[in-house]
Amino acid sequence: MTSATNERIGWIDEFKGCVLLLVCLFHVEQSFTSIDMGLSHASAFRMTAFFFISGALFSTRRFPTFVNYTKHKAKVLLLPYGLLSLLFLALDPVLYNFELYYPRSPKMMLLGIVPDIQNVWQYIGWNLFKIFVVGKSSVGSGPIWFVFNLFCVSVAFYLLQKITRGHFWKTFLLAVLSLIAGWVMNRYQVHLPFGFERVCTTLFFFACGSLCKNAIIALGKQKSCILVLVAAVSIWHYLFFENASPWFSIMNNHLGKNIGSFLASSGFGILSLVSVFLLMDRLPAWKGFATAKGILRNISRNGLIILAVHWWILLVLRIVFKAELDKPGLAYISIPIVIIGVILAIPLFRCKLYRLISKEKISAKESLSIH
Repeated sequence: MTSATNERIGWIDEFKGCVLLLVCLFHVEQSFTSIDMGLSHASAFRMTAFFFISGALFSTRRFPTFVNYTKHKAKVLLLPYGLLSLLFLALDPVLYNFELYYPRSPKMMLLGIVPDIQNVWQYIGWNLFKIFVVGKSSVGSGPIWFVFNLFCVSVAFYLLQKITRGHFWKTFLLAVLSLIAGWVMNRYQVHLPFGFERVCTTLFFFACGSLCKNAIIALGKQKSCILVLVAAVSIWHYLFFENASPWFSIMNNHLGKNIGSFLASSGFGILSLVSVFLLMDRLPAWKGFATAKGILRNISRNGLIILAVHWWILLVLRIVFKAELDKPGLAYISIPIVIIGVILAIPLFRCKLYRLISKEKISAKESLSIH
C-alpha cells in the first residue's frame, strides 16, 4: 500500500482524516448534553476503521528485525504518548482548583476501579497510574490512549507475522483467537494493565487490514459503477446491523452483547469507508471538493496534535464554562472554539514543540497546508 516513491497515498490520508474528524465531533457531542449530531451511530466503526487502515499500511521493509521495529515504534508512538500525556496533565484545570473543578471533571475508571480521590496529589497519582499502568493517557489528553494501543498492536502483529511466517490463514486464525480473547474479556468485564483486552480486540482489525491489502488494491481497480454498488450495499448493511444503544467503546473494550452484530457493523462500516474514499479519489478535483479533501489530509498528518488539543480544549470548556455553554444552541459555539484552538496549536507543535511528537521541524505554512 505504499508507492514506489514513498509518497503518502491521498485517499488513505483522507480516510484517516475522516475517521479522526468523526472522533473529534463525537467528543464534542459527549461534552455537552444539548449537542446531538448523531455521532453515536458511527461508534461501531470509528476506531476499528483506524486500526484496519493502519494494518493495511503495515510494513517491515525498513525494519527487518523485531528490535529495530520496536525501537522505531517506541520513538514515533510510545514517546509522544508519554510526553503529551504528561504535558496535558500539567495543563489540567483540576490541578489549579481541585475543590471547584474536580466535581466537574470526567471520572476515571481504572482496571474496573473508580478511585476515591480526595485531593490534588491523589488526582496526580491516579493520572500517572492511568498513563503508565492502564495505558489510557491522562484525563487532560484522553484520546491519546489510541497511540499507546497502536504501539502495542503494531509490535504484537510483528511478532504474530514472525510466528506464522506471513502465512495468510495462520495469521488470520491467530487474529480470530485474539478477537475471541478480547470478546471474552468484554463479556466478563476483565480489565488488565496496559489495555491488554483492547489490544486483543484491535489486533484482529489491524491484522485484517494487513491481510486485505491485495483485496483493497483489487477493489481500487474496479470500475466506478462497481465501487458505487459496493458502497451502497455496505452502507445499507451497516444501517441494518448498527445499533447506537449502547454505543461501542474500543477504549474501554465495550463491544456490546452480540459479537455478530459488532463484527457485522464494524466490517460493513469499514467497507463503506474504503469504497467511498476509493470512489472519491476518482472524482474531478473541483475547487471546493479538493479543499475538503486537503483538509482531511491535513487532519491525518496532524492527527496526534489534533486529538490531544481538541480534547484539552473541550475539557476546559466543560469544566470551567459548562454552565454557560451547556444550553440549547449555545453549546455549538464550542465547535468553532475547538477549530480555532487546533489551528493555532498545529504550527506551535510542528514549529516549536516538534520533539514532543517525534516529528521534524517544519514551517507554519507547511504545517497548515491542505495541498
